[in-house]
Amino acid sequence: MRITGFVPSKLNSERLPRKNVIALGGLPLANYAVRILNQVPAINDVVIFASEPEICKYIQKDLKFKFLKRPHYLDTNTATAQDFISEFLKLDSADIIVLLHITSPFIKPETVSECIKKVASGEFDSAFVAFELKKFAWYVGKTLNYDLEKPIPRTQDIEPVIIEQTGLYVFKRSLFEKKKQRVSRDSYIKVIDRFEGHDIDTREDFDLAELILKTKLFSNG
Repeated sequence: MRITGFVPSKLNSERLPRKNVIALGGLPLANYAVRILNQVPAINDVVIFASEPEICKYIQKDLKFKFLKRPHYLDTNTATAQDFISEFLKLDSADIIVLLHITSPFIKPETVSECIKKVASGEFDSAFVAFELKKFAWYVGKTLNYDLEKPIPRTQDIEPVIIEQTGLYVFKRSLFEKKKQRVSRDSYIKVIDRFEGHDIDTREDFDLAELILKTKLFSNG
C-alpha cells in the first residue's frame, strides 16, 4: 500500500499575495506542510504539486519532497478540489492520499498519523480534521441543533456542530475514483482545537498565525 503526502500549491493568490511562500516566523509558509509530512513515518513520498518549479527554491534543503508539475488551469479561481486531485492522480500511483494544504501550518504529525491509521486499517475510507462547535446554530432559516418548541438547552448539553477544517484530508484512491469526493459518510472525523486547525487565507489570519508562534502555542519539531 503506497501512501503519498500531497501538497498542492500555487504562487498567485488574491486575498494574500504569494501566500504559500510568505515568511511565517521567518520561514516560507510552504515549509511547514512539507516538514509536517516528513515527520509521518507511514508516508512513502511527499509531493508538491504546482505549476511553477520556483516553489522548490523556498523549501529547506533538509526536507524530502518531490515536485510534480501541474497544468496552469489549476491556478485559476474556477479550478476545484476535484480538478487538482484528479490531475494529481493521473501522475501518482498512491493508494492513500494525504492532502495537506500549505495554509494549515500547525497540523500535528501525530494527527496526520492517526488519520492515516484509521484509513489504512480499512475501518474508514477517508478521514479529515474538524472543529466541534457547541453553539446555537441555524441553517437556511431553521435551527440546526436545538428545537424552538422545547426549553432552551444548556450549551454544554447541546448537540455539537462539526465543521470541516479543510486543511487535512486522508482518503483512499478508490473512494475518489468512484465518488469524486475526498470524504464520505464513512469518514473518520478527528476533532482538533482552534490553534492546531488555524488556517491562513487573509492578512488577519497570517497575523494571528504569527501570534500563535510568538506565544509558543505551536510546536511540531
